[in-house]
Amino acid sequence: MKDIFEKSNNFVRNASVESNLLFGDYSLCKAPSISIIMPVFNRPDTFRESLNSAIDQDYNGEYEIVVVDNFEGAISPNLDVVKSCNSSKVFYYKNSKNLGMHGNWNRGIELSRSPYITFCHDDDILLPNCLSRLLELQKETGEKLILSRNNVIDNKGKYIQRYSFPHKKYGLLVERDHYKYSLYNQFIASVGFGVGCLFSKKCMLDLGGYDESFYPSSDYALHAAYTYYYGCIINNIPTFNYRLADNESYNVYKQFVNVDKHFRECMAKRMHMPKCILRRIITANFNISIELFEKKWGGKCVNNQMNIPSWTDRLIMRLSSLENPLKHYKLSLL
Repeated sequence: MKDIFEKSNNFVRNASVESNLLFGDYSLCKAPSISIIMPVFNRPDTFRESLNSAIDQDYNGEYEIVVVDNFEGAISPNLDVVKSCNSSKVFYYKNSKNLGMHGNWNRGIELSRSPYITFCHDDDILLPNCLSRLLELQKETGEKLILSRNNVIDNKGKYIQRYSFPHKKYGLLVERDHYKYSLYNQFIASVGFGVGCLFSKKCMLDLGGYDESFYPSSDYALHAAYTYYYGCIINNIPTFNYRLADNESYNVYKQFVNVDKHFRECMAKRMHMPKCILRRIITANFNISIELFEKKWGGKCVNNQMNIPSWTDRLIMRLSSLENPLKHYKLSLL
């Protein structure tokens, strides 16, 4: 597997495939400040809710919603959803050929007309503050990637987990609303799904978009590369609800463990820290990830010779995650 920091043009792979505009009028949305990219396939019921969340933003500026449909039939149910919403913000494109998941994400980037983009998948929900919050932060952070906190919902839209902001620590420290996220932070733990996050289109084009060879963690690979080249911050005010899918397979989780290990090996080469320490963190992270997936899948083995995490693995990960608390928190006597 290649180095995640090696730039390659992943847009050119589908250059011959057309995406036809079937709904939308450019004259009604001439100069959008930000684009919400919505890659869709065949989930019209959840797509309707997702699309409405993109339309119902509290942002007062001009923005567009770029729907890119991978549906393979002649008539897509997603077009009916778009027509029923009847919003001048929405531009619906139908691909002449299924581009695959990452190809569709990349096509959305190409079709967007704004300097900044965010994503909303067809089963997730943007919170009303999403665009206004992201663009407020962008004034301070420039081209940096903004990764946002999120809530988690189930298939019926009920909350499984809410991210409560702000948190307090030790009674005197209050969580900051945003802070720098370094390559080392990406090395320890990935954050963000692209949904409700902010990217510079120029930077995404330069990086080459999402690389399907890094499946199922292509977003993690891109976020790490973006962080390395342009910088990254964490936005602690939630901007979206992530819907926890019930179709995640054991085989996909098996790939996550091994692919993410490769990513960390790539990151270790770019960091100015003792390599022996970084290698030990990679091993500890790998062993603990296996254990977590073992619990989820009821004792199934990721490989025939599974490494069980030791107490030293847990201690190493705990110590490697420690940072200056004032980076994430500020002093408050109230």
